[in-house]
Amino acid sequence: MNTFKKLTAGLALAGSMMGTTALAADGTLDVVFINDGHVAPYHVAWLSGFEDALKAYDEAFDDVKVTGRWLSAEGSLEKMIQQAEVTINEKPDVMFVNAINVDAFEPLVAKAQAEGITWIAVHSPMDSADYSFTLGDVVNGTNQGMAMCALSGGEPYKVGIMLGQAGNPSGEARREGILKGISTCDNIEVVAEQPADWDTVKAQSITENWLTQFPDLDAISGVTDGYMYPAIAVSQNSGRTDIDFYGYDGDIPIIQQMEGGNVKADILLSGTREGWNFVQMAYRIYKGEEIEKVYDFFTPLVLSKENHEIALANGFPADVQVYHVEDALEVAAKGYLEFGPDSVK
Repeated sequence: MNTFKKLTAGLALAGSMMGTTALAADGTLDVVFINDGHVAPYHVAWLSGFEDALKAYDEAFDDVKVTGRWLSAEGSLEKMIQQAEVTINEKPDVMFVNAINVDAFEPLVAKAQAEGITWIAVHSPMDSADYSFTLGDVVNGTNQGMAMCALSGGEPYKVGIMLGQAGNPSGEARREGILKGISTCDNIEVVAEQPADWDTVKAQSITENWLTQFPDLDAISGVTDGYMYPAIAVSQNSGRTDIDFYGYDGDIPIIQQMEGGNVKADILLSGTREGWNFVQMAYRIYKGEEIEKVYDFFTPLVLSKENHEIALANGFPADVQVYHVEDALEVAAKGYLEFGPDSVK
């Protein structure tokens, strides 16, 4: 598929003189990923992709033993700090850390670097980190908001936006982008904004309250697909089958609801893709390749073909890269197509 050829070509051009760290190629590569949670569908896909990639890279190369592990802080900042401290003492080669609060980890970044460990900040960039793995959140949010404008039909359209956790840079950037995108039209009214703290239970409660408080609500926007599952279920169980949903994560079950369903747009992250990309990135660093200090993960907008055509007819920018559902599902499920061992051979 031409999509994958383009992706591979893009990866080949990703090197930059901004990379700050290279690992000694001593025949081993040990990678640790510390995440804030482990039960959301995105986290499950993340873990699966990460573990599959570790195995694939270990089997593909005779000159390096690739090992790794995933740790979940279960939403606890204190537990995440403890996990990072223990991990530093174990001296892996690379640490990916999806910090709940980046400021709290500044002393640990310096400690890890003093031990020769490469620290990669996940989603929320850190100047002190060796690398930051980012998502282009403002751009992605803007694309979601512009898609909302283009698919709202030009009529008054009331939207509630579920936010991340207060102070989390990635969540704040997604909100900024969504509002920026919505500002490109004048028919959308944001009637509510509320943090759900990346928590599906809170997302369910918020949806229930909004349906009562705003009986004419037209759409729910979220900064993560984790909110979409309870929001869709609550709306349908309440008989509100007319509400539109705009997601962010590229979860396969959410993308599957875009053909003829109420999910109108999503952002193609995919935990599976990201897990594979982590291991590819660690391997490239191990081999001494030049990596961008701020590494932007490729995250296109997802629309059904029909809705893309409607959006374009309503003024949606033609230069915004869009994946239709069929292509998005394949890329989301098969991280090895972009980031497997063949991508670095």
